Amino acid sequence: MGIIHRPMRVVFLIALLALAATATAATGTIQITVHPGGGTICLGTECHENPALADGTGSIVFENVEAGRYHMVNVYGTPGYKAYLGQVYLDLSGTSLMRDIVLDPQPSSPRETGSVKVYITPDGGKACLDKMCELSAGDRTGSWSVEFTDVTANTNHTLTLANEGYETYTKEIRLVSGEIISLTLTLNQIPPGNTTVPTPTPVPTTTPEPEPTTADLPWPVSLIAVGICGAVLVLKGRV
Repeated sequence: MGIIHRPMRVVFLIALLALAATATAATGTIQITVHPGGGTICLGTECHENPALADGTGSIVFENVEAGRYHMVNVYGTPGYKAYLGQVYLDLSGTSLMRDIVLDPQPSSPRETGSVKVYITPDGGKACLDKMCELSAGDRTGSWSVEFTDVTANTNHTLTLANEGYETYTKEIRLVSGEIISLTLTLNQIPPGNTTVPTPTPVPTTTPEPEPTTADLPWPVSLIAVGICGAVLVLKGRV
């Protein structure tokens, strides 16, 4: 009988030991402060948003953290800064732990630019790329050139050439990083006498009011009036 029940006693003893170990496992808190704040902090699988405080840092307190083991810390999503991945250890006493983490800034990438060279005939007038303009003091007897440097790549730009007596030229330009665009352009002269006639301003017209119409008299009244006129003429003849 004792041999039959021994395995059961072993299993029961193991369960008691596991229960005791679970009941006596120490826990504590871990406070993680990140410089600067603004991203997300994860301790193991528990994650929290980490908004920046008035001093620019962010701080999160993780509670009921198991003691006597390492915990993975992951900080990410802070604009302009690299993600952080590391470990913290909470000792068996369960004493609260505070850890400061300083994030490394992301390396600044160089701005991608290019250049635009324009050769213009005739000289004189101005050439503009967006709001960057160059002027020519020429007398329209030759040509001139202009170069726009440090032009932002992968963005649309508007080239405008203006010279008195010539049609204004416009063109959309887009270049890739390191590219040098070269353009040779000849402005079209406006024909003599081809001036723009201003559009006359329409004058508002007024609709004349209709004149009152005279209603026809009834025929008895008309007959009496004719008779009176005839009598007056007879009297005048006698006089």
